[in-house]
Amino acid sequence: MARVGQAVATRPERVGPVPRARPCGRLRGWLPCAALLAAAVLFRLPPLLNAAGVDSDAAVVGLQAEHLLRGEWAWFLWGAGYQGVVDSLLVVLGFAGARPLTLMAVPLVGYLLQIVLVFATLRRRLGPAPAALATLPLVFAPQAVNGVALAPPRQWAVTTVFAACWALDRASGARRPGAWYAAGALLGALALYLDLFALQFLPGLIAFALACCLDGAPPRRVRWRRAGACALGCAAGLGLVWLARQQPGAGAPPAADGLAAAPAHLRLLLDAALPWVLGVRVFIPGSGLYPTPWRPPAAFLAVQYGGALLFLAGYVYGGLALFRRRLPWPVRRLGGLGAVVAACSLGGFVVAAAPRDMWSARYVAPLIWMAPFALAPAAYALRPRRFALALAPYLVAAAVGGWLSYGPYVRGPLPVRTPHGDAAPEAQLGRALRERGVAEAAAPYWLAYRLTFLWGERPVVVPLDPGQDRYAPYRGAFAAAPDVALIFDPADPRSTAADEEARLRRAGARYERLEIAGYTVLLWRRGPPGGGVP
Repeated sequence: MARVGQAVATRPERVGPVPRARPCGRLRGWLPCAALLAAAVLFRLPPLLNAAGVDSDAAVVGLQAEHLLRGEWAWFLWGAGYQGVVDSLLVVLGFAGARPLTLMAVPLVGYLLQIVLVFATLRRRLGPAPAALATLPLVFAPQAVNGVALAPPRQWAVTTVFAACWALDRASGARRPGAWYAAGALLGALALYLDLFALQFLPGLIAFALACCLDGAPPRRVRWRRAGACALGCAAGLGLVWLARQQPGAGAPPAADGLAAAPAHLRLLLDAALPWVLGVRVFIPGSGLYPTPWRPPAAFLAVQYGGALLFLAGYVYGGLALFRRRLPWPVRRLGGLGAVVAACSLGGFVVAAAPRDMWSARYVAPLIWMAPFALAPAAYALRPRRFALALAPYLVAAAVGGWLSYGPYVRGPLPVRTPHGDAAPEAQLGRALRERGVAEAAAPYWLAYRLTFLWGERPVVVPLDPGQDRYAPYRGAFAAAPDVALIFDPADPRSTAADEEARLRRAGARYERLEIAGYTVLLWRRGPPGGGVP
């Protein structure tokens, strides 16, 4: 332990908390953070301008927020018993009403707070300039990160994890260290209520909390006191999570597939998910179900692969830095935290049940979220100029890839508004259905709740597959309605109007086929409740 204490004292001007300064000096120290926040918002301008392009998963958060305003309480998101209702509450409390832009603003505010927490932690250990450089991977990020930062409900769980890291990192130098250790552990545990996705951060958080108890090479009794505070905070947080999970609506995510699916998931990880996150491959969403791979100029391939290799080298150095006693202990434990979380994320991807296609890259987004901490040892060792040069290729590749992955929302270097992002066709479709007296409809899942949200539940649209229902009362109203509409997007091959039309004809049902604003609608006259096709 003496060696750890000596390492902390090696460069006191860069290791301990920043000394007290005059107000102007403190303000200058935070100017880089303000620049990071401004750049983060500007980089996400394309989807913000097209906020009405919200998908069904995010739309459910907005719909539940509206029901919360009516006094309809639930502990968990509709149909997702592993995700808490916090995002819907934030929509209600922070913006007093669910609108498409609101649904983007709620996670974006959480993401900006995450950037502040990361910068504050690194600034305490590295100084403002290296901290800003190491935080840049959060600003110019790939689609796997941008998608979470602009669509609920996962971002606030991630932000809570980083709030735990911030509290634990500063605990030893605080006036009441025990309270800070307990608060950090409490926040880490509470993140599990917001989203069980936080489980993959848990091993790294536990190791980080124990490492923070060693700050300053304290006597054994102090170490035990700090560990006890962490244990109390963690127990309190887990107790609250346990109580929440005893409430109605609680459930678990899909169970891990285990080793049976590991080979297929490993191929998906190496072929698509990890290359997309590292900027080596870029997929551009369009009108089809799956995005199109981008074919970069030959010269840019060198930037992509060089940036990815340097980025991974920084990660490896961050993990190995735990054994480099020449580096300060607070910097070393940050690198170790990033390495442990990255290993858990990659390993979890291989054995989890969720990965299916390239969109599953979001499950390895922790590699980018934790990158500032994993790169902290490299930032300390290289100093700002050399560290910036080493990080630049990855940042360029990530920025280009993240921007192109906005798909139709960008044209070259400029953001553009699209009919889909403005929901103009959907508004026209909604008016047409209301004029025909349709109060209930059905559509493929990724269209159903999106339309219900955009139309303010007039009409309500349920998934064609009842197994994808998120809110049972919607299904009951649909089953009882005499006239319903079946809505199809010709660009989505997963469910076609032709198949449903053939089924209706076989059953002798009365229906009318309409083409409205680019959508195919089967207006089904079912007659009395319970009549027609089952």
